[in-house]
Amino acid sequence: MITHEMPSILQVSWVDQMMPMSPMSSQDNTLLWVIIGLLTLIIAYLWYNGRERVLTEPIPGESVHYAAEMDKIEVAMKLLSPNERIVVEALVNNGGEMLQKDIHYDLGLSRVQAHRIVQGLTQREIVTVEDHYNTKKISLADWLMR
Repeated sequence: MITHEMPSILQVSWVDQMMPMSPMSSQDNTLLWVIIGLLTLIIAYLWYNGRERVLTEPIPGESVHYAAEMDKIEVAMKLLSPNERIVVEALVNNGGEMLQKDIHYDLGLSRVQAHRIVQGLTQREIVTVEDHYNTKKISLADWLMR
């Protein structure tokens, strides 16, 4: 005697959960293609903008050496404290050399302030110091002026 039992509701719901999902609908498929297209556009844009650019021609009459020199000074200026920046600007405006006593008087710094600023710039090799009678002659470093 063989009896066929009807599956209970619990068994059917469990079996339904084990079934694989239905294939993607056409709406889901369209969304996937839109996302792939957008990603392709983004990658192409980043590749195009990330390429190495061709250097522009220098402006006629402008010295390339002078432009490179100013770039070094500008970069150095961004790394300095405000007081150090003032001293380096004064040195640039005076042809790259000044006496320490002139830095003290012209910039309105105390003697100690002028000394400490020059000492800090000397340690970072931005300026060089030479004895000049009873004071010091401060010059911008050669690497900065080349």
